[in-house]
Amino acid sequence: MEIAERLKQLRIKSKLTQYEVEELTGINRSTLSLYELGIRVPTIDKLMKLALLYGVSIDYLCGIEKVNIRENEKIK
Repeated sequence: MEIAERLKQLRIKSKLTQYEVEELTGINRSTLSLYELGIRVPTIDKLMKLALLYGVSIDYLCGIEKVNIRENEKIK
């Protein structure tokens, strides 16, 4: 699922309008619409605001549902 789909799904699930999300996050309603339509991609600071509002991680918004962290493994 793409960021656009997740953002719209989370907003609807939260029973919020784009106007309400704008008031809660400071992100312009027309910009939110472009995010939900997949025309624009949110910047990291906007993703943080939206993730906090919806109670999810930025990873989830980006479509990453499972992150594997390997202990004691060096990155080369």
